[in-house]
Amino acid sequence: MFHRPQCRMRSAVTLIELLVVIAIIAILAAILFPVFAQAREKARQTQCVSNTKQLGTALGMYRQDYDETWPMAYYYNNNTNGAGGYTQWSGMIQPYAKNFGLFVCPSDALRGHVPTNTFDNQVPRLSYTANAAIMPRKRRTADPAKVVGDADLQAPADEIVIAEATNYTSCMNDVSNASGVNNKSHRSTNAVTLSGSGTFTGEVEAQGVALYAVTPVQARTILSRCQTSTANGLPHIAYTNPFRHSDGANYTFADGHSKWLKLDSTLNPNNFLWGKRFYSHNSTIFAAGTTVPIR
Repeated sequence: MFHRPQCRMRSAVTLIELLVVIAIIAILAAILFPVFAQAREKARQTQCVSNTKQLGTALGMYRQDYDETWPMAYYYNNNTNGAGGYTQWSGMIQPYAKNFGLFVCPSDALRGHVPTNTFDNQVPRLSYTANAAIMPRKRRTADPAKVVGDADLQAPADEIVIAEATNYTSCMNDVSNASGVNNKSHRSTNAVTLSGSGTFTGEVEAQGVALYAVTPVQARTILSRCQTSTANGLPHIAYTNPFRHSDGANYTFADGHSKWLKLDSTLNPNNFLWGKRFYSHNSTIFAAGTTVPIR
């Protein structure tokens, strides 16, 4: 009996099937890419909080060698003006940190600010700024700010000493172009206003002046405005970046620990984390628009 050979039909992927596969891959990518990005940012946030914790340790070692006093945020090397350059807190504690990388947050788009002058005593790149309530903005001997000691602090575990610095040079520089060729990375921050809205510099104001806590609404307005113009005339919270990590930032506290917090948590007048007093000026800090001291 004669049998015809059977024809075997070759299977092929149809255009519709190919499009379905591509669509599935696109959907999976849309789901997974944000997850990967979040995981990567979480790793950077973890590295940043490790950096700030080690900076807190370096600050503690510095204070042990200097009679339990905090470093100044910066000072003029010639005790007169910026023409002779600056010595900044990062330069003071660098011998204890022993690693320039600790001063740069991996999520900082600028990879840190450079020193104001090439000859300043400051680390080469810097992503962090000091709180002037504890590390004073005292440029020269004549400035009214005083050096702060450990014994001055009321609640070290609840008082910020280092915050993440803005990566907008317009926010850091104000309109100043004097005494330096780069941006004003030596500057320190604070979270207070003078007379309820004015800028408190700490450079010329008298000891004991009344200060008012910046509110979250004020802070957001300040941070937004300086990004599109300058920080001229704005409170110095403009120098910070409180949204760098998942709408929050890392902070070092006076007892040496570090943690991630959202902006509003740092500005709560019932648990104000920017200093229970403005220690470098012996000033009471009041809740905005009141005569009630912050707590």
